[in-house]
Amino acid sequence: MAPHQQAIHFAASHLHWLTRAQASHGWFQLDALLECTPAGADEAVPYVLAAHVPAGRMYAPAGPLLQQPPYSFQLIAGPSDHTILRRAVEPSGPAVPADSSHEHQHQFQSLDWQLSIGPAEPLQPEGLALLRSPPPSLNLLLELANGHGHLRLQAPLRHWNHRADPTGWQLETGPLLWPMNLQTFLAAPSSAGLTTAWMHANRSNRVTMSGDRLPAHELEAQLSLLAFL
Repeated sequence: MAPHQQAIHFAASHLHWLTRAQASHGWFQLDALLECTPAGADEAVPYVLAAHVPAGRMYAPAGPLLQQPPYSFQLIAGPSDHTILRRAVEPSGPAVPADSSHEHQHQFQSLDWQLSIGPAEPLQPEGLALLRSPPPSLNLLLELANGHGHLRLQAPLRHWNHRADPTGWQLETGPLLWPMNLQTFLAAPSSAGLTTAWMHANRSNRVTMSGDRLPAHELEAQLSLLAFL
């Protein structure tokens, strides 16, 4: 039996910010963790993806609380900087604020995150058909290494498929966190170089990544799963 590993309970892991403007505390569940180790670096640089939420009129005393024009946002955060991605709820409606990237201190008194960690058993995707029903909570683990550095992505596995005859499996999941340009990001990691992504895979050494800012493309990377005990 493979030795146990540590996996992230994303439902119990959160990002917290304290804004400068209203001294408002905000808490977000986390959707993904990406660790980047540029070539020659001794330590990985972590980045997290916070949950996708609708923008609101904060603490308004009256009237609808949805921000106008309506839009949703999602935050990508690293140790010292963050990027906020904004998307119109009504694509044909009025323009919404543009995406933005800043150092934390520009907007927040503080910004940090806490990860809830628990033991998990490594699992290869080929083993999905053998899982009991209902299955345990699963995380995907994707690792990519090249001459520019190493990336390690962990996120909840939200949807998978398998069949018996002929045997096969396919993962389709997201949102994840991934560089828009691998070489550029590994040379100079920053939240501005990351975006949300979807992943498809039916081989453990090759995946398809895509997103609204990320053209669909294949990557050679090592894919495995973590099953919570």
